[in-house]
Parts: sequence; structure tokens; C-alpha cells
Amino acid sequence: MVSLKLSKKNRRLIYVGLACYLAFLMITLPASFLTRYILPSIDPTGVVQLQSVHGSIWDGQANNTRIGQFNLGALNWDLSGWGLLLGNINLDVDFKSELANGFGDLSLGMGGSTSASDVEINFPAEMLQPLFSGFPISISGDLRGTITELNYIQFEQLQADGRVVWQGAALRAPQNIELGDFLIDMSPHNQGTKIKITDENQGPIKTELNIKLSGKGKYTLNGWMQARDQSQQHITEALRFIGARADSTGRFWVSYNGSLGKKNVRGQRQVR
Repeated sequence: MVSLKLSKKNRRLIYVGLACYLAFLMITLPASFLTRYILPSIDPTGVVQLQSVHGSIWDGQANNTRIGQFNLGALNWDLSGWGLLLGNINLDVDFKSELANGFGDLSLGMGGSTSASDVEINFPAEMLQPLFSGFPISISGDLRGTITELNYIQFEQLQADGRVVWQGAALRAPQNIELGDFLIDMSPHNQGTKIKITDENQGPIKTELNIKLSGKGKYTLNGWMQARDQSQQHITEALRFIGARADSTGRFWVSYNGSLGKKNVRGQRQVR
């Protein structure tokens, strides 16, 4: 029987060598390791989809990225190793498509939770059209702003804190009307979000809309819209189609409730 005894110095060298080899394997993991193994275990519902990935797991790129029903185009990321040790995917990301671009910090946790912070966005309002399925409107313009904090758990939580400007806002249906600029303020409310939309004192329509969005995606919308120049009949007719009859001041009060992306939106007319 052959007995192989290693000195303490040699054992130490072997341990160091194994550690260096394991570190080398981790450093050289391809980007596909993230999409094939790590992402499915943390995001089993497939909210985040990365396609045509390349680079390394730590510094990678995807040619096509989708979060839910939104296409973000090409994505670059830097992955935090410390986050993986805690069971999270923490990424510094920036995305760019022909229509949209942005950057920020994204975290995907166990149980399908998604959070983001310090996100700068710039995308056309048309990208949000699927959320308004059931509304008799079509929108356009550009959305630019900052999402300071966002927390999302499917069917449970949808909290956002930030401010976005809707520049060059316009209705393309039921009539083609340029609306000017709108300010969209978001703040957390219970497991959902409170959203306030106001006009920037320009354009043909005065606006104050308040939206309460629950974590389950259900919402209520209440507020009013008013033609700045009430002699413009085409604007008045468009508002009447969206909302209700005007009150004595010329304000059209609106009240809607429903679920984002659902076709069973109910619009309730409210007369003031």
C-alpha cells in the first residue's frame, strides 16, 4: 500500500490552486449561464426575457430584451457577485432600441420580485398603448423622466416613485389633437401607486387626473379635463367622447376603473 503524505506547504499550494481554478471558472462563465440557469430559478414566470445573449455572465449583452409586454431592445449589463451570494440578481443596465433608451439599477429576487432604482427613461408614449386596452383612445408623444424607485411582484405589488414628463402629448383617436406637455407624478400607496397627471399650462386642454393603481393591476381613474379655449368645438367633442357632459365651468369629469392590459375595462360617466 502506497501512502502519499503531503507537507503543510504543499497542501496549501493545492488549496490555492483549486481556489484559483474555481475563480477562473466563475470569471469566464458565459452570459448564457445567466439566462439558462440563474434567471429561470429567480424569475420562474418569465417576466424578464433576454434573447441572443453574448459576453460573460458579469459583463454581458442581449440583442433583444423584454420585460412583460414591453420590448426594450438591446441591453448591456454588469452583474454584482455579492448579489448572487444573497440570492438576487443585481444589475447595472442600459438599454436601447430604435424607439426607446434608458439606464438604471435592476434587481431580480427570489419569488419573482423585481425592483429598480434611479432609472432614466426615454420612450414613445405609443409603447404604453397595450395598457389602455378598452379605452376609446390612441396616444402619442415622448415620455422622459426618472423612476426613483420601483418594486414589482406579479399579482401582489406594483409600487413606483418618480416623475415623468409626457412631451408633445397628443390624441390620435377618437380625434387628432395636440395636447402639449403633461407632468406625471408617481408615489407609493399601500402595495400600489398613486399617479397624478397635470398639464404644464400649455396646449389646448387643462387636465387634472388622479389614478390609484393596486398591486394586482386594478386601477381607478378620476379627474377632469377642460378645453382651454372652449370655442374650439373639435376639442370639446373629443372630451365629451372620452368623459361625460361638461359641468357649468366647462370641465369634463371622468371616472374609469379596470385592470391594466385587460379588455374588460369599465368606463363610468360622472356628471358634476
